[in-house]
Amino acid sequence: MHKTKIKICGLYRECDVDCVNRVRPDFAGFVFYPPSHRHVEREQMERFRERLDPGIPAVGVFVDAPAEQIVSYLRDGLIQIAQLHGNETEAYMRTLREEAPGCEIWKAYRIAEAKDLREARKSGADRILLDNGFGTGRCFDWRLMEDDAPDRPFILAGGLRLENVEEAMERFRPWCVDVSSGVETGRRKDPDKIREMTETVRSW
Repeated sequence: MHKTKIKICGLYRECDVDCVNRVRPDFAGFVFYPPSHRHVEREQMERFRERLDPGIPAVGVFVDAPAEQIVSYLRDGLIQIAQLHGNETEAYMRTLREEAPGCEIWKAYRIAEAKDLREARKSGADRILLDNGFGTGRCFDWRLMEDDAPDRPFILAGGLRLENVEEAMERFRPWCVDVSSGVETGRRKDPDKIREMTETVRSW
């Protein structure tokens, strides 16, 4: 049976990186979007990538960023995966692939109605991420997927926490779960919640 992977997203302090080094989720996410309180500058990311266990891929989260910015992060090895949360088009993703050959691209889709799932299913991204919206910390209406779940591996995000992650995995068998605010206390990453969440997903 497929084992669901886990990504801990929104790391923005050195102690956050140290925590994921101990717990070892499948992916570590860093947000490059200035309006977010989790935003990370390039200079910080250079330190974080050196500090992060080389066996843990770094995922960079971008929202309508200039393609050249993402390409530079990929080429310089600061991130291994680009996760796009804006209005990026198929042409935009082709540009990333041309400029950073071999890169992996995840595209996030805000799921508000059934047609959003159909749009996500057709995406040319390597992985699709189903979310309620960037950084809302709330689940979208999971009932939309009961009769129209994607027929390709997907990442489930938005409002996942210890109280509902097992239900999400049982109902939808996502390829990966993406957790951020669900492992925070007071808007900061909580090492105990990160450990418990990772153990819960791994043991399911």
